Amino acid sequence: MSRPTVAEINLSSIKFNITRLKALAPDSLFFPVVKANAYGHGIKKVVEAIDCKVNGYCVATSEEALSLRSITNKTVVCMEGPFDQKELQSLNLKKIDFVLHSKRQLDFFTSEKSISKDLKVWLKIDTGMHRLGFNMQDAEDAYLEVLKKTNNIVLMSHFSSAAGTKASVLKSKKQISEFNKIEKKLKKLGGNTLSSLCNSGGLLNYKGSHKDIIRPGISVYGSNQQENKKKIILKPALTLKTRLISIKHINKGSKVGYDGIWTAKKDSIIGILPIGYADGYPQSLSNKGYVLVDEKKVPIIGKISMDLIAIDLTKVKNPNYESEIILWGPNLPIEHVAKQSNSIPYNLMTSLSERVKRKYIE
Repeated sequence: MSRPTVAEINLSSIKFNITRLKALAPDSLFFPVVKANAYGHGIKKVVEAIDCKVNGYCVATSEEALSLRSITNKTVVCMEGPFDQKELQSLNLKKIDFVLHSKRQLDFFTSEKSISKDLKVWLKIDTGMHRLGFNMQDAEDAYLEVLKKTNNIVLMSHFSSAAGTKASVLKSKKQISEFNKIEKKLKKLGGNTLSSLCNSGGLLNYKGSHKDIIRPGISVYGSNQQENKKKIILKPALTLKTRLISIKHINKGSKVGYDGIWTAKKDSIIGILPIGYADGYPQSLSNKGYVLVDEKKVPIIGKISMDLIAIDLTKVKNPNYESEIILWGPNLPIEHVAKQSNSIPYNLMTSLSERVKRKYIE
């Protein structure tokens, strides 16, 4: 019998989300972020399902970009850019767009003899994230250097916080303002220049950030982090589910799991699930999280171990081995699970290990 722990991925939900997101910025090119194995959803299946609906893709690393090139002929953007000269040559050969965010990378670029006419160079400007990108003072010099070798440039930046909360509004609006200033200045210098600023949060919360190319990530997969009142409907694409592999009766006073941090207050029925922290389920939910057993909330008890989780089935009528156990999904939002585990949805999605089978449905 195969292990019943499955990440069920609804490709129709992803396509639905893309349609809803594109409607927010109908004049922008749509480049979804599919890094980290499409946020744990499986990049090959996801890209094959959405290829006809998008204009291009964004990934983080050169390895991801080169692998993705074998799946799609659409534009692929390597967001971290080349690590060295050899990597730049590989990206150039495979006609993969790449980001330049530092003087070191700019030196690789300027020393390259020929750049493919089919790709765009994305010049990253630091408007307030202070992670990667040219500062505002160096941006003009960098732009002019790139312009010597290609007219196809995309000016880009990245939000440090693009939520719609009061705490992030001032930061985001300041970054948009800074980007607008440098964008206006650099475009006057020439080139067939486009602009790209917004991620999922920018797309959902800040219309002024939409620009020529939008780069939504987690919203494509159904996690809605929109904070303003006009919340759009997105469908969670991933349901993490399993079934019981053990149902057993224990006596009052029995301790469950490593270090016995849970004690039965009465004679109890416990169930064991074949999933643990090695599968990507957060151990921080030990003794405080819950799952759905046939849609009923059931608490996690004891320490979550590498391969197994114990749950208290005492209040469940007729628990059986065919019961469907949901660890997160449409009726148990991943946002709730993430908050309870002091984490974020991104972490949960991308932490699912390879031994969790992916099952695709339309």
